[in-house]
Amino acid sequence: MNIRNLFATAVASLVLPGVSQAEFNYTSVDFGYVDVEYDVGPGNLDGDGFAVSGTFAVSDAFFIGGSYDDYSFDFDVDAEILEIGGGYFHPMTDNLDFVATFSYLDAELSAGGFGEDTDGLGIGGGVRTSVSDSFEFEAMLDYVDWDEGDNDSGVEVRGRYFFNDSFAVTAQMDLGKDIETFRLGIRTEF
Repeated sequence: MNIRNLFATAVASLVLPGVSQAEFNYTSVDFGYVDVEYDVGPGNLDGDGFAVSGTFAVSDAFFIGGSYDDYSFDFDVDAEILEIGGGYFHPMTDNLDFVATFSYLDAELSAGGFGEDTDGLGIGGGVRTSVSDSFEFEAMLDYVDWDEGDNDSGVEVRGRYFFNDSFAVTAQMDLGKDIETFRLGIRTEF
């Protein structure tokens, strides 16, 4: 095979649908425990809580999804975050997908009878790969533009160990400008 044919095959596998088919499932439900550290200037608020999320593949390239996080911090501070959106996925090789996401976020923070509500728009992009038959790895870059003029960018890293085709344990680390979260949970795929 000459260089021209090799290059044409590589480009075709990136831009033509169906040239390579990854075996990832984009219809799932996740539930887990979350440990949170929020940087509030001279100190940090430490907290924990739970998160539930789900996605549903609406085609061979698009999915919709949502999540709900509920945290309790030090000093009786509570936070709830609702995220609704969708995404696009494209197989790049047999075990590597490119993933892009977009979402609307609503966050509520309350402490001692006072509260603040803000919303924002988020985008993200990254890769999902299968390291072995039982282990998946995902890495994403995210950006959220909050309505109060603030923004946040960060990195998400996820790992999933599958016991069978539909059940996995998960671990996730999110590193943002002002917040770090560590998640342990379970996932089921349909």
